[in-house]
Amino acid sequence: MGIRLVAIGNALMDLFAFVDAEVPASMGFRVNATSHLASGMLDPLLPRLSEANFAAAGGAANTARAAALLGMEATFVGSVGDDEMGRRYERDLTSAGVCTVLTRAPLPTGLFCVLIHPDGGRTILVAPGAASFVGEDRGSIERRSGDILYIDGFAMANSRLLEEEGGKARAAGMKVAIDLGSKFLVESHRDLVIDGIRRYCDFVFANEDEFMSLAGSTVEDGCKTFADVSCSFIVKRGERGALLCRQGQVLESPVRAQIPFDETGAGDAFAAGYLAGVSRGFSPERCLRLGNRIAEEAIAVRGLGIDPARIGIVLAAAGL
Repeated sequence: MGIRLVAIGNALMDLFAFVDAEVPASMGFRVNATSHLASGMLDPLLPRLSEANFAAAGGAANTARAAALLGMEATFVGSVGDDEMGRRYERDLTSAGVCTVLTRAPLPTGLFCVLIHPDGGRTILVAPGAASFVGEDRGSIERRSGDILYIDGFAMANSRLLEEEGGKARAAGMKVAIDLGSKFLVESHRDLVIDGIRRYCDFVFANEDEFMSLAGSTVEDGCKTFADVSCSFIVKRGERGALLCRQGQVLESPVRAQIPFDETGAGDAFAAGYLAGVSRGFSPERCLRLGNRIAEEAIAVRGLGIDPARIGIVLAAAGL
């Protein structure tokens, strides 16, 4: 039995649609901006998006989906509504090879709506809905020694999640990875997150802004700040690749120049690639390279619609 990835996070149905900018404006939404909405506020908009593309997503679900594509056994834990969108969410992940442990919450399934305008602008509308329950039915999770627990930072707004699940994972002999999620979340829960990292984590994924907020310094100085912490901090730097710092040592992994088609889910795909490397016993250098290559595939397509045939080529090049 191979190493399994158990990913806990917000369950959000991604919705991509091409519309004129007048559509969101006519409904009172800010154009070319991100708006967070209460449940139900998107209901009047949905009938106008008949050509929309839907995909089960959210950071942890994206990582589980990409991990399954890379041949890992993957389980996603989250919360959806007891509605057709929630059932669609489950079917989509299951068809991608991901096992699901889903709480049915008394709110509509969460939506992440991206409205793409003719000039390339984007209006993003987020209605978390049921996602905020973050998989309250977590008792049925099978925890196996050697497996990897992955927690999306947005789920850590539930302040006890990392403590509860990190402790159980450690007791079961699992490795623990988190993605910091956003600069705002880091700033809001900094002391709690640092304590959780020190106590439970083997891997921390962050972009540069998130890591600098966590460290309270530059990336370079932050690597020194956390030199006494035993986990690996993996910093995603977009077109400059990624770096890893662990106990004062720094590894850098550059990437090829590439014009992205859509950067949605690229960081989640990177984490899946890195952890797939970990599951195969790769060195940190090879894990970084594999993470970068999977992220390159992710930014070449809309959403996380990575071509499995392309992944086969990547894995063959990696000697897998």
